[in-house]
Amino acid sequence: MSSRITLTDGSRMTSDTVPQHGPYAHTLPQTPPEYWEPLAKHLEEVAAWCAKYASAFRAEEWGWIAGRCHDLGKGSTEFQKKLHASIDAGEDEDASPGKRVDHSTYGARYVNEYDALRGYVGRILAFCIAGHHAGLPNDSPEEDSDQKNLLFRLERKQIPDVDDPQLNLTAPALPFQSRHREELAFSLAFFTRMLLSCLVDADRTCTEAFCDRDAARERALPRPSLQQLRERLDIYLNEIQRKVSPTDVNAQRRFVLDQCMQAAYGRPGFYSLQVPTGGGKTLSSLAFALHHATKQTSRVVMAIPFTSIIEQTADVYRKALGDYAKRGLVEHHTNVQPAKDTRSNKLAAENWDAPLIVTTNVQLFESLFAASTTPCRKLHNLANSIIILDEAQTLPVDLLQPTLRALQELVTNYGCTVVLCTATQPALEYRDDFRIGIKDVQPIIKEPEPLFKAMSRVRVEHVGSLKDDELAARLASEQQVLCIVNTRKHAAKLFELVAQQAEKGTVFHLSTMMCGAHRREVLQCIRERLTAGLPCRVVSTQLIEAGVDIDLPVVYRAAAGFDSIAQAAGRCNREGRVPRGTTFVFDAEDPPPQGIQRQGADKAKELWGLDRNLDPLAPDSVKRYFELLYWQKSNDWDKNGIMQKMALDGDPRRNDPLLFQFREIESKYKLIIDNQVPILIPYNKIAEKLQGDLEKGFVKFKSHRELQPYLISVPEHTIRKLKDVVEPHESGVWLLLRRDAYTAQKGLAPDAIGLDTAHWWV
Repeated sequence: MSSRITLTDGSRMTSDTVPQHGPYAHTLPQTPPEYWEPLAKHLEEVAAWCAKYASAFRAEEWGWIAGRCHDLGKGSTEFQKKLHASIDAGEDEDASPGKRVDHSTYGARYVNEYDALRGYVGRILAFCIAGHHAGLPNDSPEEDSDQKNLLFRLERKQIPDVDDPQLNLTAPALPFQSRHREELAFSLAFFTRMLLSCLVDADRTCTEAFCDRDAARERALPRPSLQQLRERLDIYLNEIQRKVSPTDVNAQRRFVLDQCMQAAYGRPGFYSLQVPTGGGKTLSSLAFALHHATKQTSRVVMAIPFTSIIEQTADVYRKALGDYAKRGLVEHHTNVQPAKDTRSNKLAAENWDAPLIVTTNVQLFESLFAASTTPCRKLHNLANSIIILDEAQTLPVDLLQPTLRALQELVTNYGCTVVLCTATQPALEYRDDFRIGIKDVQPIIKEPEPLFKAMSRVRVEHVGSLKDDELAARLASEQQVLCIVNTRKHAAKLFELVAQQAEKGTVFHLSTMMCGAHRREVLQCIRERLTAGLPCRVVSTQLIEAGVDIDLPVVYRAAAGFDSIAQAAGRCNREGRVPRGTTFVFDAEDPPPQGIQRQGADKAKELWGLDRNLDPLAPDSVKRYFELLYWQKSNDWDKNGIMQKMALDGDPRRNDPLLFQFREIESKYKLIIDNQVPILIPYNKIAEKLQGDLEKGFVKFKSHRELQPYLISVPEHTIRKLKDVVEPHESGVWLLLRRDAYTAQKGLAPDAIGLDTAHWWV
């Protein structure tokens, strides 16, 4: 005979062996059951938090149902036995996959079959509940995998039974207007991810509050408001204006800032900020965002193409915001994926719980198309945010259509403002030959041409092919020079060649083979030498091209697209100290890597082939470049068919399937094709302690944020080459075993210990 348990909200569950005060949601190590968390309490709290998060996009009722039903399956006898067994065995309750009890399918099936929710409402809720641990499944009759296929789990999978909770649910309305079929399909899929985000964050936040109260208290510490950040930034900007010399360059930067301040009072929507490199875009765009913010604005998100540029931008913001930056700014770029999904690793995931986020395009856009819970967790915090896309033209051609559609969704249905920043011709706006482009973009700088002309201080010269030996000799002969190449391998090789010919201590190397803390120190040394007028030769990958405030009279740039050449030229004569600086463009021995770099270089080469005297910085030249690269490539705008993986089968108002292939979309939407593996570098005593903590199994929720300055990333397929140098850790990072494989000059350099890196170092 089974016993009947009545929960505090009046719903009922049945179990044969549930303890007297059960059923339970979570245990505590080394404590009797009476101290565990009752399931009823967990469901109520998650429902409340999930509703609060979803209210940001008018989906509060959706959030409450998802939270209230997500763990109904934990009321089964099997799950309650599992909780007791894990404690008795001294295990983490998140046991290995073979010992897990499926508790999420029951709740998914419950909402899908609930009469009042039948149709797309129940199916969307089922997606979220089924995926709140394992990630969003596909909805496809062709698949029969346990975790991958929602239909299989809803119709055929055998799961532990739970007595009917007898909830009184009503169907919530969609928080946006229905459009034609294709747009509706995309909007529903996007909404599903946003709702999953609310559920995952609510579930993990409530779990943390019970299981790790110290972490919960730290997370709950107050953060500065956007208004406080704005007031502090205004003070800083006024101080700068009083101190800078009255040069033409500084006058133009003041003009850019003034234009941003004026435009900030406009309505939410799409804006463009077209400013030449060196025009003060980093601080001016933040000033726009903070002055554009309203009481409804949740946060400001700055998305940047390259990890290394994030570090420089975050440093600028920290300097500007002072003490407010300590809890007001989150720098998030490395996507650490735990090897084992333990409770502590779940809680360590980043949820963007700060007013100012500095992140990468990879982190932002891949999360928008993710199925996995860790990247999805932060998505709901994008609602009512201001998103600044730095160097917006760097998005891959073959992902343009889904990417631009996602941006439109954020603006139209989630209250966002998006600022498209560029130092070149706007590339993403609608035009007759680019019909997927963004419409109704409001320019912050109404007439950018006079600004570009006033800030012109560099000439670009194409010098043809240069062998590495010849290039190294040229660089060594200059007193102050920067050379930017396309790969880490080339940067390391060229650095050694120049160092052999120049005075000791005058040649510097920068690449993402150096951890962020290391790069910061090298950049500081470079700036000090440049300011003092000392010899300084810098060899760098493209990490230095945007957001890095550095000024040299001569720059060399390996063949690249016109947008990259413009960025390189922005490091040349940046402050206008000489009448005209020179940027030399050369063809290196090795071509640029495949992908957007190769495509851009090929289009630039094509245009230079038509006119050798073409100025790549001239607006007409940049327009012709983007015509070739973006606007005439309609067959490539959705090369992986991502838009077709979000479809409606029949009438979504009935219980017809929503054919959303969430896992396929996640696998196809990759800004970086090779998965990157983060390696922790014990660069200093702080990093050594962090590595020691990881080796002892100590991982707090904020640890991944603390690890950031000491991580480098290498392609996943190359990690085998380093099997004797690094080892994996369950937190998701790899640990460096051979300290001598990391050098003060080049960072991670396996060739320093005799490893052949010819086939993996890019």
